[in-house]
Amino acid sequence: MSRLATGRGVQPGRCRESAHPPHDSCFLTAVTQRDFFAYCTSLRLIELKALGKLSQVRHFQEGDRIYSPGDEGEELFVINRGVAEVAPEKTAASAPATLLSRGDIFGEMGALMHLPRDHSAKAGADLSVQCFRRSDFSELLRRVPSFFLFLSEKLATRLYQTTELVRSHSAALELTGSLANFDVITIYQTILHSKQTGLLTISDDEGAKISEFYFEKGTPRWGRFGHLIGEEAFWQLFLHDYQAASFSFANGAANREKGVKGGTLSRQADEILINAIHMRDEFDDLRERLRDSSARLRRKQAKLLWDESAPADLRSVAEAIWQLADIEPVALSDLSRECKFCDLKIYKAVDEMVRTGLLVLEDPLSEPCLAVT
Repeated sequence: MSRLATGRGVQPGRCRESAHPPHDSCFLTAVTQRDFFAYCTSLRLIELKALGKLSQVRHFQEGDRIYSPGDEGEELFVINRGVAEVAPEKTAASAPATLLSRGDIFGEMGALMHLPRDHSAKAGADLSVQCFRRSDFSELLRRVPSFFLFLSEKLATRLYQTTELVRSHSAALELTGSLANFDVITIYQTILHSKQTGLLTISDDEGAKISEFYFEKGTPRWGRFGHLIGEEAFWQLFLHDYQAASFSFANGAANREKGVKGGTLSRQADEILINAIHMRDEFDDLRERLRDSSARLRRKQAKLLWDESAPADLRSVAEAIWQLADIEPVALSDLSRECKFCDLKIYKAVDEMVRTGLLVLEDPLSEPCLAVT
Protein backbone atom coordinates (compact mmCIF):
# COMPACT_ATOMS: atom_id res chain seq x y z
CA MET A 1 0.00 0.00 0.00
CA SER A 2 1.40 3.35 -0.97
CA ARG A 3 2.05 5.76 1.86
CA LEU A 4 0.26 8.35 -0.26
CA ALA A 5 -2.73 6.16 -1.02
CA THR A 6 -5.94 8.05 -1.56
CA GLY A 7 -9.18 7.45 -3.39
CA ARG A 8 -9.29 11.00 -4.73
CA GLY A 9 -7.85 11.71 -8.16
CA VAL A 10 -4.99 14.08 -7.42
CA GLN A 11 -2.23 15.73 -9.33
CA PRO A 12 0.95 17.00 -7.74
CA GLY A 13 1.66 20.47 -9.00
CA ARG A 14 4.72 21.92 -10.59
CA CYS A 15 7.95 21.54 -8.62
CA ARG A 16 10.64 24.14 -8.70
CA GLU A 17 13.95 24.94 -7.09
CA SER A 18 16.41 27.45 -8.46
CA ALA A 19 19.37 25.26 -7.57
CA HIS A 20 18.09 22.42 -9.75
CA PRO A 21 17.52 22.40 -13.52
CA PRO A 22 14.08 21.39 -14.83
CA HIS A 23 13.45 17.63 -14.84
CA ASP A 24 10.61 15.28 -15.74
CA SER A 25 8.79 15.65 -12.41
CA CYS A 26 8.68 19.45 -12.66
CA PHE A 27 5.84 19.38 -15.19
CA LEU A 28 3.05 16.98 -14.34
CA THR A 29 0.11 16.24 -16.61
CA ALA A 30 -3.45 16.75 -15.42
CA VAL A 31 -5.33 13.96 -13.68
CA THR A 32 -9.12 14.02 -13.49
CA GLN A 33 -10.26 14.61 -9.91
CA ARG A 34 -13.09 12.21 -9.15
CA ASP A 35 -13.69 10.34 -5.90
CA PHE A 36 -16.01 7.37 -5.48
CA PHE A 37 -19.09 9.41 -4.61
CA ALA A 38 -18.57 11.76 -7.53
CA TYR A 39 -18.23 8.68 -9.75
CA CYS A 40 -21.51 7.31 -8.41
CA THR A 41 -23.38 10.43 -9.56
CA SER A 42 -22.51 9.48 -13.16
CA LEU A 43 -24.22 6.07 -12.92
CA ARG A 44 -27.69 5.10 -14.04
CA LEU A 45 -30.16 4.06 -11.35
CA ILE A 46 -29.93 0.40 -12.37
CA GLU A 47 -26.12 0.56 -11.96
CA LEU A 48 -26.38 2.22 -8.55
CA LYS A 49 -28.75 -0.51 -7.41
CA ALA A 50 -26.31 -3.15 -8.66
CA LEU A 51 -23.44 -1.55 -6.71
CA GLY A 52 -25.59 -1.62 -3.58
CA LYS A 53 -26.67 -5.23 -4.10
CA LEU A 54 -23.13 -6.43 -4.79
CA SER A 55 -21.58 -4.78 -1.74
CA GLN A 56 -22.09 -4.71 2.02
CA VAL A 57 -21.84 -1.92 4.58
CA ARG A 58 -19.52 -2.76 7.48
CA HIS A 59 -18.90 -0.77 10.65
CA PHE A 60 -15.76 -0.65 12.78
CA GLN A 61 -15.00 1.07 16.06
CA GLU A 62 -11.82 3.04 16.63
CA GLY A 63 -8.87 0.67 16.86
CA ASP A 64 -10.67 -2.30 15.25
CA ARG A 65 -8.45 -4.31 12.92
CA ILE A 66 -9.81 -4.60 9.37
CA TYR A 67 -7.05 -6.85 8.12
CA SER A 68 -3.40 -7.69 8.85
CA PRO A 69 -0.33 -8.50 6.73
CA GLY A 70 -0.62 -12.02 5.38
CA ASP A 71 -4.45 -12.09 5.34
CA GLU A 72 -6.03 -13.16 2.07
CA GLY A 73 -7.08 -10.21 -0.10
CA GLU A 74 -10.73 -11.11 -0.51
CA GLU A 75 -12.28 -7.61 -0.37
CA LEU A 76 -11.75 -3.99 -1.28
CA PHE A 77 -13.24 -1.15 0.73
CA VAL A 78 -14.64 2.34 0.06
CA ILE A 79 -14.95 4.64 3.08
CA ASN A 80 -18.45 5.99 3.65
CA ARG A 81 -17.56 7.85 6.82
CA GLY A 82 -14.76 8.03 9.37
CA VAL A 83 -11.04 7.33 9.22
CA ALA A 84 -9.03 4.26 8.19
CA GLU A 85 -5.33 3.90 8.93
CA VAL A 86 -3.19 1.79 6.59
CA ALA A 87 0.41 0.91 7.39
CA PRO A 88 3.07 -1.33 5.78
CA GLU A 89 4.55 -4.35 7.49
CA LYS A 90 6.92 -3.44 10.31
CA THR A 91 10.43 -3.16 8.87
CA ALA A 92 13.38 -0.89 9.49
CA ALA A 93 12.50 1.12 6.38
CA SER A 94 8.72 1.18 6.87
CA ALA A 95 6.88 4.23 5.59
CA PRO A 96 4.56 6.01 8.05
CA ALA A 97 0.90 5.04 8.32
CA THR A 98 -1.52 6.86 6.03
CA LEU A 99 -4.95 8.12 7.11
CA LEU A 100 -7.80 7.73 4.62
CA SER A 101 -11.22 9.37 4.72
CA ARG A 102 -14.62 9.55 3.01
CA GLY A 103 -14.50 8.37 -0.60
CA ASP A 104 -11.06 6.77 -0.32
CA ILE A 105 -10.46 3.21 -1.50
CA PHE A 106 -8.17 0.65 0.11
CA GLY A 107 -7.50 -3.09 -0.06
CA GLU A 108 -7.93 -3.16 -3.83
CA MET A 109 -4.48 -4.52 -4.71
CA GLY A 110 -4.93 -7.74 -2.76
CA ALA A 111 -8.51 -8.17 -3.98
CA LEU A 112 -7.81 -7.50 -7.66
CA MET A 113 -4.61 -9.56 -7.78
CA HIS A 114 -5.72 -12.23 -5.29
CA LEU A 115 -2.61 -11.66 -3.18
CA PRO A 116 -2.09 -11.77 0.57
CA ARG A 117 -2.13 -8.37 2.27
CA ASP A 118 1.28 -6.69 2.52
CA HIS A 119 0.03 -4.02 4.91
CA SER A 120 -2.41 -3.61 7.78
CA ALA A 121 -5.62 -1.61 7.94
CA LYS A 122 -7.51 -0.54 11.04
CA ALA A 123 -10.12 2.00 12.03
CA GLY A 124 -8.37 5.22 13.00
CA ALA A 125 -11.75 6.37 14.32
CA ASP A 126 -15.29 5.03 14.10
CA LEU A 127 -15.57 3.86 10.52
CA SER A 128 -18.23 2.86 7.98
CA VAL A 129 -17.12 1.23 4.72
CA GLN A 130 -18.70 -0.20 1.60
CA CYS A 131 -17.18 -3.65 1.12
CA PHE A 132 -16.84 -5.27 -2.33
CA ARG A 133 -15.97 -9.00 -2.31
CA ARG A 134 -13.66 -10.47 -4.92
CA SER A 135 -16.16 -13.27 -5.49
CA ASP A 136 -18.63 -10.67 -6.81
CA PHE A 137 -16.21 -8.99 -9.22
CA SER A 138 -17.38 -10.97 -12.28
CA GLU A 139 -20.98 -9.93 -11.70
CA LEU A 140 -19.88 -6.36 -11.00
CA LEU A 141 -17.96 -6.31 -14.28
CA ARG A 142 -21.05 -7.50 -16.13
CA ARG A 143 -23.51 -5.12 -14.50
CA VAL A 144 -21.35 -2.05 -13.79
CA PRO A 145 -18.31 -2.26 -16.12
CA SER A 146 -17.35 1.36 -15.49
CA PHE A 147 -16.59 0.50 -11.86
CA PHE A 148 -13.41 -1.26 -12.93
CA LEU A 149 -12.44 1.58 -15.24
CA PHE A 150 -12.82 3.85 -12.22
CA LEU A 151 -10.59 1.55 -10.14
CA SER A 152 -8.00 1.54 -12.93
CA GLU A 153 -7.96 5.33 -12.96
CA LYS A 154 -7.42 5.40 -9.20
CA LEU A 155 -4.58 2.90 -9.33
CA ALA A 156 -2.87 4.73 -12.19
CA THR A 157 -3.28 8.07 -10.41
CA ARG A 158 -1.87 6.67 -7.17
CA LEU A 159 1.16 5.14 -8.89
CA TYR A 160 1.87 8.33 -10.83
CA GLN A 161 1.39 10.55 -7.77
CA THR A 162 3.60 8.46 -5.52
CA THR A 163 6.40 8.23 -8.10
CA GLU A 164 6.45 11.97 -8.76
CA LEU A 165 6.20 13.08 -5.13
CA VAL A 166 8.96 10.72 -4.02
CA ARG A 167 11.15 12.02 -6.86
CA SER A 168 10.44 15.62 -5.90
CA HIS A 169 11.22 15.05 -2.22
CA SER A 170 14.45 13.25 -3.00
CA ALA A 171 15.59 16.35 -4.86
CA ALA A 172 14.42 18.66 -2.04
CA LEU A 173 12.19 20.60 -4.43
CA GLU A 174 9.45 23.06 -3.65
CA LEU A 175 5.94 21.75 -4.28
CA THR A 176 3.36 23.95 -5.98
CA GLY A 177 0.10 23.21 -7.71
CA SER A 178 -3.65 23.74 -7.96
CA LEU A 179 -6.13 22.65 -5.32
CA ALA A 180 -8.44 21.73 -8.19
CA ASN A 181 -6.14 18.75 -8.70
CA PHE A 182 -4.51 18.14 -5.34
CA ASP A 183 -6.29 16.91 -2.22
CA VAL A 184 -5.56 18.90 0.97
CA ILE A 185 -5.27 15.72 3.04
CA THR A 186 -2.60 14.40 0.67
CA ILE A 187 -0.68 17.68 0.83
CA TYR A 188 -0.78 17.59 4.62
CA GLN A 189 0.33 13.97 4.91
CA THR A 190 3.08 14.49 2.34
CA ILE A 191 4.55 17.23 4.52
CA LEU A 192 3.98 15.20 7.70
CA HIS A 193 5.68 12.08 6.34
CA SER A 194 8.59 14.00 4.89
CA LYS A 195 9.21 15.68 8.29
CA GLN A 196 10.10 18.84 6.41
CA THR A 197 10.18 22.34 7.88
CA GLY A 198 8.64 25.10 5.82
CA LEU A 199 5.66 27.26 4.94
CA LEU A 200 2.50 26.07 3.17
CA THR A 201 0.80 28.96 1.39
CA ILE A 202 -2.67 28.93 -0.22
CA SER A 203 -3.43 31.68 -2.76
CA ASP A 204 -6.54 32.60 -4.73
CA ASP A 205 -6.79 32.63 -8.52
CA GLU A 206 -5.37 36.17 -8.61
CA GLY A 207 -2.32 35.26 -6.51
CA ALA A 208 -3.49 36.89 -3.25
CA LYS A 209 -2.66 34.87 -0.13
CA ILE A 210 -5.62 33.16 1.52
CA SER A 211 -3.72 31.30 4.21
CA GLU A 212 -0.33 30.32 5.58
CA PHE A 213 0.62 27.32 7.73
CA TYR A 214 4.08 26.81 9.17
CA PHE A 215 5.35 23.24 9.68
CA GLU A 216 8.29 22.23 11.84
CA LYS A 217 9.62 18.77 11.02
CA GLY A 218 6.26 17.86 9.51
CA THR A 219 4.11 19.15 12.40
CA PRO A 220 1.98 22.32 12.01
CA ARG A 221 3.04 25.00 14.51
CA TRP A 222 0.99 28.04 13.55
CA GLY A 223 -1.62 28.97 10.99
CA ARG A 224 -3.76 31.70 9.47
CA PHE A 225 -6.71 31.39 7.09
CA GLY A 226 -8.18 34.75 6.15
CA HIS A 227 -9.16 36.37 9.44
CA LEU A 228 -9.04 33.03 11.28
CA ILE A 229 -5.98 31.94 13.25
CA GLY A 230 -4.70 28.81 14.97
CA GLU A 231 -6.95 25.76 15.05
CA GLU A 232 -9.94 27.66 13.65
CA ALA A 233 -7.83 28.43 10.56
CA PHE A 234 -6.69 24.84 10.28
CA TRP A 235 -10.24 23.42 10.49
CA GLN A 236 -11.42 25.90 7.85
CA LEU A 237 -8.76 24.64 5.43
CA PHE A 238 -10.33 21.17 5.42
CA LEU A 239 -14.02 22.13 5.29
CA HIS A 240 -14.23 23.34 1.71
CA ASP A 241 -12.90 22.55 -1.75
CA TYR A 242 -10.90 25.60 -2.82
CA GLN A 243 -10.59 24.54 -6.45
CA ALA A 244 -9.75 28.00 -7.75
CA ALA A 245 -6.83 28.26 -5.31
CA SER A 246 -3.19 27.20 -5.62
CA PHE A 247 -0.71 26.00 -3.03
CA SER A 248 3.02 26.22 -2.46
CA PHE A 249 5.20 24.56 0.16
CA ALA A 250 8.62 26.17 0.56
CA ASN A 251 11.27 24.34 2.58
CA GLY A 252 13.21 26.16 5.29
CA ALA A 253 12.87 27.65 8.75
CA ALA A 254 12.88 31.32 7.69
CA ASN A 255 9.21 31.73 8.69
CA ARG A 256 9.52 30.22 12.18
CA GLU A 257 9.03 33.54 13.98
CA LYS A 258 6.45 34.89 11.55
CA GLY A 259 3.47 33.29 13.26
CA VAL A 260 0.49 35.49 14.04
CA LYS A 261 -0.40 36.21 17.65
CA GLY A 262 -2.76 33.56 18.97
CA GLY A 263 -2.28 31.35 15.93
CA THR A 264 -0.20 28.64 17.61
CA LEU A 265 -0.99 24.98 16.99
CA SER A 266 0.05 22.58 19.75
CA ARG A 267 -1.69 19.27 19.05
CA GLN A 268 0.02 16.24 17.55
CA ALA A 269 -0.01 16.12 13.75
CA ASP A 270 -2.10 12.92 13.45
CA GLU A 271 -4.57 14.12 16.07
CA ILE A 272 -5.09 17.35 14.16
CA LEU A 273 -5.73 15.49 10.92
CA ILE A 274 -8.19 13.00 12.44
CA ASN A 275 -10.13 15.87 14.02
CA ALA A 276 -10.16 17.72 10.70
CA ILE A 277 -11.56 14.67 8.89
CA HIS A 278 -14.29 14.23 11.51
CA MET A 279 -15.19 17.90 11.25
CA ARG A 280 -15.37 17.77 7.46
CA ASP A 281 -17.78 14.80 7.60
CA GLU A 282 -19.93 16.58 10.16
CA PHE A 283 -19.88 19.80 8.15
CA ASP A 284 -21.04 17.97 5.01
CA ASP A 285 -24.05 16.67 6.94
CA LEU A 286 -24.91 20.10 8.35
CA ARG A 287 -24.47 21.81 5.00
CA GLU A 288 -26.96 19.35 3.53
CA ARG A 289 -29.49 20.28 6.21
CA LEU A 290 -28.88 24.04 6.04
CA ARG A 291 -28.77 24.05 2.27
CA ASP A 292 -29.38 27.67 1.33
CA SER A 293 -26.36 29.74 2.40
CA SER A 294 -28.16 32.89 1.23
CA ALA A 295 -30.94 32.31 3.75
CA ARG A 296 -31.22 35.02 6.39
CA LEU A 297 -31.10 34.51 10.13
CA ARG A 298 -33.58 36.57 12.11
CA ARG A 299 -33.92 36.75 15.88
CA LYS A 300 -37.07 35.04 17.12
CA GLN A 301 -36.53 35.73 20.83
CA ALA A 302 -35.74 38.92 22.72
CA LYS A 303 -32.84 37.40 24.65
CA LEU A 304 -30.23 34.75 24.03
CA LEU A 305 -31.05 31.97 26.47
CA TRP A 306 -28.61 29.15 25.83
CA ASP A 307 -30.08 25.73 26.57
CA GLU A 308 -28.13 23.89 29.28
CA SER A 309 -28.32 20.72 27.20
CA ALA A 310 -26.69 22.46 24.23
CA PRO A 311 -22.90 22.16 23.69
CA ALA A 312 -21.18 24.63 26.03
CA ASP A 313 -18.33 25.21 23.56
CA LEU A 314 -20.79 26.70 21.07
CA ARG A 315 -22.08 29.38 23.41
CA SER A 316 -19.43 31.94 22.39
CA VAL A 317 -20.16 31.20 18.73
CA ALA A 318 -23.89 31.70 19.35
CA GLU A 319 -23.22 35.00 21.12
CA ALA A 320 -21.26 36.29 18.13
CA ILE A 321 -24.06 35.27 15.73
CA TRP A 322 -26.68 36.80 18.04
CA GLN A 323 -24.92 40.16 17.95
CA LEU A 324 -24.66 40.09 14.16
CA ALA A 325 -28.40 39.46 13.86
CA ASP A 326 -29.21 42.32 16.26
CA ILE A 327 -30.22 45.10 13.86
CA GLU A 328 -31.38 43.16 10.82
CA PRO A 329 -31.40 39.58 9.54
CA VAL A 330 -27.97 38.35 8.50
CA ALA A 331 -27.25 35.89 5.69
CA LEU A 332 -25.82 32.53 6.68
CA SER A 333 -23.14 33.02 4.04
CA ASP A 334 -22.00 36.29 5.66
CA LEU A 335 -21.24 34.76 9.05
CA SER A 336 -17.94 33.26 7.85
CA ARG A 337 -16.59 36.72 7.10
CA GLU A 338 -17.76 38.22 10.38
CA CYS A 339 -17.12 35.52 13.00
CA LYS A 340 -13.74 34.34 14.30
CA PHE A 341 -14.82 30.70 14.14
CA CYS A 342 -14.59 28.07 11.42
CA ASP A 343 -17.69 27.33 9.35
CA LEU A 344 -18.47 24.04 11.12
CA LYS A 345 -18.83 25.77 14.50
CA ILE A 346 -20.93 28.49 12.90
CA TYR A 347 -23.25 25.96 11.25
CA LYS A 348 -23.51 23.90 14.45
CA ALA A 349 -24.42 26.99 16.47
CA VAL A 350 -26.98 28.11 13.87
CA ASP A 351 -28.50 24.62 13.79
CA GLU A 352 -28.83 24.63 17.57
CA MET A 353 -30.26 28.15 17.69
CA VAL A 354 -32.86 27.36 15.03
CA ARG A 355 -33.73 24.07 16.75
CA THR A 356 -34.36 25.81 20.07
CA GLY A 357 -36.31 28.69 18.55
CA LEU A 358 -33.75 31.46 19.11
CA LEU A 359 -33.43 32.15 15.39
CA VAL A 360 -35.48 31.51 12.30
CA LEU A 361 -34.11 30.93 8.81
CA GLU A 362 -35.82 33.04 6.16
CA ASP A 363 -35.61 32.62 2.42
CA PRO A 364 -34.54 36.08 1.17
CA LEU A 365 -37.23 35.96 -1.54
CA SER A 366 -40.11 34.47 0.39
CA GLU A 367 -41.85 34.16 3.73
CA PRO A 368 -39.90 32.83 6.79
CA CYS A 369 -39.14 29.13 6.42
CA LEU A 370 -39.69 26.48 9.05
CA ALA A 371 -37.09 25.84 11.68
CA VAL A 372 -34.60 23.08 10.99
CA THR A 373 -35.08 20.03 13.19
